[in-house]
Amino acid sequence: MIDDTKKRAVILAVSVTQFTMPFMFSAVGVALPAIGREFGATGIDLSLVESIYIGGVAALLLPFGRYSDMHGRQPVFRLGVLLYAIFTLLLGFSQDINTVIFLRLGQGISGALAIATNMALLTDSVPPKERGRAMGLAVAAVYIGLSVGPYLGGLVTTHMGWRWLFFLGTIPLGISYIVAYRNLKEKFCSSDEKFDYSGSIMVIFSVAALVFGGTNLSAGWPGVALLLSGLVGFAIFIFMQGKAKFPLVELSLFKERKDFSDAAFVQFISYAGTFGIVFLFSLYLQSVKAMTPHEAGVVLVAQPIVQAVLSPLCGRLADRFYPRIIAMSGMIVCTAGSIMGACVGSETSLTYLYTMFVVLGVGFALFSAPNMIILMGSVPPSRFGFASAITGALRTIGMVASMVIIAIFLSVFMGDVIVSPGSAVQYMKVMHYSLMTLSGLCVIGVVISMRQVYRRFYGKTEVAK
Repeated sequence: MIDDTKKRAVILAVSVTQFTMPFMFSAVGVALPAIGREFGATGIDLSLVESIYIGGVAALLLPFGRYSDMHGRQPVFRLGVLLYAIFTLLLGFSQDINTVIFLRLGQGISGALAIATNMALLTDSVPPKERGRAMGLAVAAVYIGLSVGPYLGGLVTTHMGWRWLFFLGTIPLGISYIVAYRNLKEKFCSSDEKFDYSGSIMVIFSVAALVFGGTNLSAGWPGVALLLSGLVGFAIFIFMQGKAKFPLVELSLFKERKDFSDAAFVQFISYAGTFGIVFLFSLYLQSVKAMTPHEAGVVLVAQPIVQAVLSPLCGRLADRFYPRIIAMSGMIVCTAGSIMGACVGSETSLTYLYTMFVVLGVGFALFSAPNMIILMGSVPPSRFGFASAITGALRTIGMVASMVIIAIFLSVFMGDVIVSPGSAVQYMKVMHYSLMTLSGLCVIGVVISMRQVYRRFYGKTEVAK
C-alpha cells in the first residue's frame, strides 16, 4: 500500500524542483546582460554562466542515477534540493563573475542529484494507475518554469536587480526541501555492488565535451574539437560498459527491453527535433518580422502555455488508455508542427504562427508524460534511478544536438553576419534548412513510436521485474 501523504509530498517536492530548475536556467539568461555590466564580464564569461550549468547537470546525471539505485533515492534527492537551494542563495551575494561561474557549476551538480532521482521517486511513490497524472504535473511544471522564466526574470532584474532572482528562487527550493525532509526519511544505505568510477569519469568527460563543444561551435576549432572528442569519448564509454562487471549503464536493458530502448531514443529525438524551434523563431520574429522582444515573447509563450495546461490531462489519459498510442500521436503532431515551421516565409501571418505553436504544444503534451510512463514502466524497480537519469541526460543532450544543427546552418549560410532585418534573406535559409532537418528527426521518432505500438499489439511486450 502506497502512503497517500508520502505520495502527495513526492508530487509536490518533485513538481516544485521541476519548475524551479528550468526557471533558473531561462530566467538567468535574461539577467546575463545586467550581470555582465556589473562585473565587466566578457562574452565568453557570460556564455560560461549558462553552459557550465547545463554541462554540470548533463555530465553527472548517469553517475548520480546509478548511485541513487545503490544507496537510496530519497537521500540523494534531499541532498540535491538542499545544495541547490544553498548555491542559489549564495549566487545572490556574488562579488565577481568568477564566483558566479563557480556557483553556477555548483547549481548544475546539485541539480543533477535531484533530476537523476525525481522521476524514480514518482514511480516509487505513485501507484501505476495514477502515474500518468503525476508525471503530467511534473512535466507541466517544467514547461511553466521555462515559459515564465524570461518574463519574470526580466521583471525582477529590471525592478529589483538580478540578485533578487536568486534570493526569490531560494524560496520554492526551501519549501521543496522541507517537504522532502519531513516525508522522505529514507537514509543512505550500503550496497553489495561496486560503483563504476572509471565509467563515471569517462561519461562525465564525454557529456561535458559534447555540451561545451555543441554550445560553443561559434568559437571555431576549439568547439569542433570538443564536440568530436565528446563523440569519441562516448564511444569509448559504451565499449567500457560492455566489459565492466558493475557497469554504470547496463547495456542489457537496452538490448533486452525494446520498449525502454525505443522510448529512450524517441526521448532524445523529440528534444533534438523540437528544442531549437523556439530559438529559431525568436530570431525570426525580431529580425524578419521586426517585433520587439516583448512582442516576440507573447507569440512564443503560446507553446509552453498549451503544454503546461494539457500535460496533466494527457498524463491522466495515459493512465486510462494505451500510453504508446498517445505518445505516438504526440510525436506525429510534433512532426506536423515542425513541418509547419519549415513552410514559414517572410510574409507568413501571425495566425499561422500561433496555430503552429499551438500544434507543437499539443504534440509535446501528448508525447511527454506517456513516453515517461513507458520508460519508467519498462525497467525493474531496482533501476528506476538509472531510468530517471537517462531520461534527463537524453533530454539535455537532445537540446544540445538541436542547437548544434542550427549552429551548423548558421555558419554555412551566415558566417559572421549578424542576424538583423538587413540579413533576413540569409536567415530565412538558415531557418528553412534547420527546420527541414529537425522535421526529419521528428519523422524518425514517429517511425520508432509506430514500432512500439506494433510490438504492443502484435509482438511481445517486456514486463519489468
